[in-house]
Amino acid sequence: MPIAQRFAEHLSRDGMTYSVVPAADPPDFFLEPGTWLELSDIYLSDAEAKSLNSAWDRKFTFDCSPDEPALRLLNKLDEKLGKTSYQAVYEARGPGLLLLTCQDCFFDEVNLARVHEALASFRPTNDQGFFRAAYFEYRLPGAERVYEHIYPSKA
Repeated sequence: MPIAQRFAEHLSRDGMTYSVVPAADPPDFFLEPGTWLELSDIYLSDAEAKSLNSAWDRKFTFDCSPDEPALRLLNKLDEKLGKTSYQAVYEARGPGLLLLTCQDCFFDEVNLARVHEALASFRPTNDQGFFRAAYFEYRLPGAERVYEHIYPSKA
């Protein structure tokens, strides 16, 4: 099932039923009724992303720090929060949702603990205010998929 559809089903558990409609980029999708969704994948490294998404380069060596997924997540979150290209969709539909999906095939409890530590001190450098919320989608080995609200902090 496509990532956006899974996320819409997750959101629909709270009572409002959402459907996914492809959109011009940006955003990646409209979520009906009345909001929008931007997706971005997070990998352990560029080499892992290339290996998992390339038909011709299927090699990948694991040589990264357990902090790498957390750092890549925070960098992508900060990048997306600061992008001005969401201005038009924000003006048309209001604040949207950002979904950062963990595509790291080695993601585990240690990486998740590092993500939580990093998020506790995260401060965006230039939040444009275009997103109502950001979520982190991940799956630990042998577990169900999780959608964790990561921004803004609920604390």
